[in-house]
Amino acid sequence: AALQLSGAVMANPEIVPLEVGWTCLKEGGIDVLEAFLDHGTIRDTIKQHEDPAKPRKVFSMEEYSILYTKVYNMCSQRQPNNFSEPLYKRYGEAIEAYVKRAVLPALEGKTEVALLKELALRWQNHQIYVKWMERFFQYLDRFYVRLHSLPALRPKGISIFHDTVFEVVKKDTRAALLSVLNQEREGHSIDRELVKQVVTMFIDLGLDNITAVYEKEFEEYLLPDTAAYFRRQAEGWLASDSFPEYLRKAEQALQLEENRVNAYLSNTTLSKLKNEVTSALLTVPQQRLLEKDTAVKYLLDNDKRDDLARMHKLFKEVPNGFTPIAAAFRQYVETRGTAIAAEQKAIIEAHAKDKTAAENTFIQTMLDLHDRFKSVVNESFSQDSLFQKALKDAFEVFINAELGGRYSPAYLMCAFCDRLLKKTGDKLGYDDVEIRLTKMVELFSFLTDKDLFAEIYRNQLSKRLLQETSASEDHEKSMIQKLKLKCGAQFTSKLEGMLNDLSIAGEFSKDFNKHVEELGDGRGPVGNIDFTFTVLTTGYWPSYTVVELNLPPQMTKALSTFQTFYNGRTSHRRLAVVHSLGTVHIMAQFKKTHEFIVSTFQAVCILPFQGDEKYTFGSLRELTGIEEATLKKVLTTLSTLKYKVLLKDGDPKVVGTEDTFEVNVDFSCPQRRVKIPQHTAAEETHNKERVEEDRSIAIEAAIVRIMKARKTLPHQQLVAEVLSQLAFFKPSPKVIKQRIEHLIEREYLERDPNQQSTYRYLA
Repeated sequence: AALQLSGAVMANPEIVPLEVGWTCLKEGGIDVLEAFLDHGTIRDTIKQHEDPAKPRKVFSMEEYSILYTKVYNMCSQRQPNNFSEPLYKRYGEAIEAYVKRAVLPALEGKTEVALLKELALRWQNHQIYVKWMERFFQYLDRFYVRLHSLPALRPKGISIFHDTVFEVVKKDTRAALLSVLNQEREGHSIDRELVKQVVTMFIDLGLDNITAVYEKEFEEYLLPDTAAYFRRQAEGWLASDSFPEYLRKAEQALQLEENRVNAYLSNTTLSKLKNEVTSALLTVPQQRLLEKDTAVKYLLDNDKRDDLARMHKLFKEVPNGFTPIAAAFRQYVETRGTAIAAEQKAIIEAHAKDKTAAENTFIQTMLDLHDRFKSVVNESFSQDSLFQKALKDAFEVFINAELGGRYSPAYLMCAFCDRLLKKTGDKLGYDDVEIRLTKMVELFSFLTDKDLFAEIYRNQLSKRLLQETSASEDHEKSMIQKLKLKCGAQFTSKLEGMLNDLSIAGEFSKDFNKHVEELGDGRGPVGNIDFTFTVLTTGYWPSYTVVELNLPPQMTKALSTFQTFYNGRTSHRRLAVVHSLGTVHIMAQFKKTHEFIVSTFQAVCILPFQGDEKYTFGSLRELTGIEEATLKKVLTTLSTLKYKVLLKDGDPKVVGTEDTFEVNVDFSCPQRRVKIPQHTAAEETHNKERVEEDRSIAIEAAIVRIMKARKTLPHQQLVAEVLSQLAFFKPSPKVIKQRIEHLIEREYLERDPNQQSTYRYLA
C-alpha cells in the first residue's frame, strides 16, 4: 500500500505544508487514538473482527494508508519543504504531552495494589499508543532516523514513558511489588497476572539492554528484601522446629520461590534469589542446625533416609556445605564401628578357645555395617565422593584395630573367605557366595595390611587346593579376579600361579600314567599302588619344611619312577618331596575291611604292622626316620584318640619313648572309610618373618625409586612420598627411618653435610 501511495505522490507533486500536514495527522490519527485510550471510544464506521477475542480495530486500512502517506509526502519533499526533522520532534512531543496530561494525573496519589493496577493499565495503553504512532511515522524510521543515527521511534516512545512516568513512580511501584511478594510468602492470595504485567514493564523499559532497568530498579532491592525476610523466618524456625522439620520448610520455601520466578519474575533472577534464600535459611544457620539433637546423628540412628537425602540436596547449594556434614557422618560411622570392634574384642577374650565364635561374628557384623552406610551414601547422598571418602576414612580406623592374639583383621577376613569357599563352610547358593565375596573385597579395600592378608589367604588357598576342600574352582577364580581388579596383577600373581599349577597337573598326570604303561609290568613300576602327584612351583606356594622319611619299598619305588620321569621332562628344575602334604589310602582287614585315609607320616608308622608284630617307640623311630617329637604326635593320633588303630602299653593317654605298639585286632568302626585326624600342631597362618622381610624390601625399593628421581629430599618429604607409594601396607615413620639408615650404610644414600635431615642419592 505504501508503494502504491508513493506512486500517487509522484503523480501529484503538490507540496504539503508542515502545519497542514500535522493538523491532518493529529486530528485524523493522534486525537482518535487518545480518545480510544482514554475512553475506549471507537467510531461506528470502523468494522470490527467477528471474533471478539481478537484486538479491536481503531483505524481502518484506508485511514491508516492516508496517515502513512501524509507522513511519507511530508518527509520526501525537497528542501526547504522536507519536514522529517520537525515531524520526528513532534512525534516525541505528542507522546510526552499525552503522558503528562493523562497518565501522570491518573497515577498520582495511588499506592500498593491500586498503583500497580493503574500503572499496568497505563503501560498497556502506552504500548498501544507507541505501536500506532510507530506505524504512522514509519517512514521516519526507514530513512531519517538511520541517516542521523537517532533513536528509533519505538525506543523513543518507550524512553518517554521511562523518563516521564517511571522515574516518578518507581519507588512506590517497587515498594508495592515487594509488599505483594511478602504477602504471598505469608500465605495470602495475590493477583499474579497483575504482578507479572508490572514486572514485564520493568523488563521492557530496558529496551536493548533488556534487564538493565529490571535489575537496577527492582532486582537489586528484591534480593536483600528476600534475604531479610528469610532471616526472620530462619530465627523462628530454629527456635521451634526440629532439624528434619526445618529442612522441610526450607525445601518448600525454595520451591515456592522458584515457582514465583517462573510465574512472574525474570528467569535471570532465579539463581540469585535461590542463593539469597539458601544463604539465609542454610548457610548462615548451618552450625546451629547441625548442633540440634535431631540433626545428623538422630537421622542416622533412626535411618531417616528421606530426611538425609533432603539434607544432602539442600546443603549441596551451600558453599562447602557438605564439609561439616561429612565430618559428622564420618564421626558417627567411626563411633559405631569402634564400639562394634570393642564388642568383638570382648567376645574374643571371653571365648579364647573357641575361634569360631570370634571368626563368625566380626567380619559379618562389619559387612552388615558397611552395607547399611554404603546404601545411605548411595541412596541419600547420591554417591557423593566426599561422603564416600568419609565412609572410607571411618572404616579404615576401626577395621584395622587390633583385636588381640592372632585375630588380626587380615586373619579374620581370610577366615571368612575360607568358610565361604570350603566344601564344609557356609551352605549358600552360587549367587549368594558371589555377593558375599564382592562385599568382602569392598571391606578388604579398607585394610591397611593388605600384604598380610595376601600371605594368610595364600596359605588357606593352598590347603583348600591340596586337600581338595575347595567348593568351587569358579569361586576361587572369581575371588582372585576381584582382588586383582582392586590391587593389580602383582598382588595376585602367586595365587594365579597356584591355580595354574593345579590346572596343568591333570595333563602331567596323564603323561606319567602313559609313561608307566610304556614301561610294562602293569603297575609294577610304581610298586603296584595307585600313585598320584602334584608338582608345586616354588615361589607361588607357601614355604614347606622338607623332612626326610624312610618310605615303605612300594612308595619308594613309585617315587623313584616319577623322579626319573620328571627329570627326563625337564633338566633345570629340582624336585623336593614335601611329605607333610601327602595323603595315603590304606586298605586294612579287621572284622571287616576299612579304608584308612591318613597322612604320609601316619602311613609309614602303620604299614610296618602287617600281622602280630610289636614295635617299640625306638624301633619305630629308627624304621621311619621321624624325629622324636613328631613321632610322638603321630603315634598319639593312632593309639590314644578316637580311632585306636594301634594298641600301646603304659599310660593310655600319653605316648612315651618306652612304649611298645601293636595292631588293635579288635578295631571296629561303623564307617568303611575312616579319616584319621592328622598330627597338626597349632599352625601359623603365615610366616611373620617373611612378611617383615618383604616389607623391608618394598620400603627400600620405594626409597631408592624416589631418590633416584628426586636426587635430594628432606626427611619428612621422603617419608610422605614413601607412604604414598606403598599400596599394600602402611609402615610407621620409625620403620621407614630404619630402612633409610640401612640404605645409607649400604651407600645408596648419604646425608647432606650441611643439613643432616636431608638425603642425597648416590648413583
